[in-house]
Amino acid sequence: MDLELCVIDYQSPLYPKVLALRHQVLRVPLGLNLYEEDLNEDKDQYIIIALLDQEVQACLMLKILDKDTIKLRQMAVADSVQKRGFGALLVNYAENFCVLNEYAVIELHARKEAMGFYLKLQYEQVGEEFEEVGIPHFKMIKHLQSDPAV
Repeated sequence: MDLELCVIDYQSPLYPKVLALRHQVLRVPLGLNLYEEDLNEDKDQYIIIALLDQEVQACLMLKILDKDTIKLRQMAVADSVQKRGFGALLVNYAENFCVLNEYAVIELHARKEAMGFYLKLQYEQVGEEFEEVGIPHFKMIKHLQSDPAV
């Protein structure tokens, strides 16, 4: 398995593949179309991807909220590689990226069915259930260690 994790931007030739993965995994099951959404803010976000044999298999977006806080959003893992640890590897890579760039907190809106995944990664629920894209979500946060070796 030749897995590569990296940060790209919206001008990367891989960005259309990221959009296709986000659309297929996050929107099609809800009867929605990612391409009908405003994607302009993507240009101001970090895009972290997992490549397997040069194909985008997982992705997430990191949106800067303030000097200490970043929001993890639009995480998607291809159906063909789910339950193989790609998501956890991607989140761990994102967390290390955030620590290296001096962010102290990651927040996210987890789909209700994904909460267990984030709880295992030591994210904590903040507040009550709310609806986003027509389905239940919970806000979750994680305080990052200032020392990546910890």
